[in-house]
Amino acid sequence: MPSSDEQANEALTYLREHFGVEELPGRVVERGDSLWLTTAPEMPNGIKIHSLGIRLLRKQKKSLKPTSFGLMLLGDRIRAQRVNLSRSDLENLLQGRTLTRKDLTPGYVALCFEGDVLGCGHVKGGLLRCQIPRGRRQELLIALAAERRGGV
Repeated sequence: MPSSDEQANEALTYLREHFGVEELPGRVVERGDSLWLTTAPEMPNGIKIHSLGIRLLRKQKKSLKPTSFGLMLLGDRIRAQRVNLSRSDLENLLQGRTLTRKDLTPGYVALCFEGDVLGCGHVKGGLLRCQIPRGRRQELLIALAAERRGGV
């Protein structure tokens, strides 16, 4: 099993190269196929722990995949691969549609609205797709609708 320093280095190297993140607000711990960001000083022995903080990255066969909640947590630390969306484009992505964006570099991106990171997107072949979990998409669509009606 890799050391905590190796995990932190792997996560920070990926996030620096792809998103311009220079510092992580916690320590990185590997569990299963994921790298978690936590501020817990240590893991207690003999206790089964379901989650350890925020899942930051998932290990895939060939690379790492950022999670939406991990990108949200990093927020303003993300300096690259930020895609600022109009309300209309955001709603289309949240509804499962793709956007043609030939101006974007292929790979994972941070989807942003009004300066806030809302989650993960992916660009391939000039198409932008939403990678935000379905339940979170619904929450965001409800919030946008409420804001439009003046309820937020």
